[in-house]
Amino acid sequence: MGLKTKLVFDEELNSYYELVKAEFEDFLKIEIAKESKEMAPLIEKGVLGGKMLRPVLCRLVSDALDGDAHLAFECGMALELVHGGALIHDDWIDGDSFRRAAPALWEELGPRSAILIADLMVATGSLHGAVSMATGKSLAKCIRNLSEGAIADFTDKHNYSESVYLHRIKKKTGALYGTAAELGALVSPETHLDIPLYKYGETVGIIYQITDDYLDLYNSIATRTPVGDLAIGIPTLPVTRLVKFHKYQDAVKEFLNGGNSEKLIQVVDLADAQQVYEELVTPWMQVARKSLSEVPESNYKTLLEEVPLSFSNQLISKDKI
Repeated sequence: MGLKTKLVFDEELNSYYELVKAEFEDFLKIEIAKESKEMAPLIEKGVLGGKMLRPVLCRLVSDALDGDAHLAFECGMALELVHGGALIHDDWIDGDSFRRAAPALWEELGPRSAILIADLMVATGSLHGAVSMATGKSLAKCIRNLSEGAIADFTDKHNYSESVYLHRIKKKTGALYGTAAELGALVSPETHLDIPLYKYGETVGIIYQITDDYLDLYNSIATRTPVGDLAIGIPTLPVTRLVKFHKYQDAVKEFLNGGNSEKLIQVVDLADAQQVYEELVTPWMQVARKSLSEVPESNYKTLLEEVPLSFSNQLISKDKI
């Protein structure tokens, strides 16, 4: 089955996702309510309303390994708080005025308050994730990776290569999903599977980020208006791989040299962009499946095998213009 023919979650995975997402959101609200009346609404702003894919993945790995569901949710909350804090930082650094169709926190409360709240969220997440020394260390490594990835957004901008691109997305999206899967293993009896499951989750994140970058390209071509990274001149793999077509080489070179995407979005055919995308993600799908080889056979493992394609296709179905 071609990637483009399957645009939503597998039915069984969707049922699992909706159930666990609802359970996790209830858990979040209960835990946030334990915060002070001043802090609770501020933390809520940063974590509620997202897709909750990482907490669901953490719980799914835990379920596949007969782990502790409550501890998986604690780790899921840690990830959402850390991720939410990082997004607040990113919005301010990038000058993005909106987040999830609402004003960004720095626009609403001012940069100083927003950054302090983001720091509070990261610290609170670290506390929730410290259910053992191993989980605490895993989360700390994730926070460091996110910071390094954010720095690389600036330092690597004029030093682009495919390896630089992959290194950067491993530090950001890959680290969050990798840590989600690793934490699911660490709250189970099968803690020795933490390394292959980190690799699995990291691969899910790589596929998800390549998909997100492909959507920037797709929507830019569809509207003839630069969107996302194309609007700010940041090169991504779905764009630079278009050089495989001789007819696009000049347009890609112009974008890489000066950040001007006008020619690129005028000349690229959507079918060619789709072909490049499928060629990029297919090998990573195989890596993800291989990383699950030591996970015992069960319905949960079957769902884990569905995750890489389903997560990316959910993004496509939601974000295509």
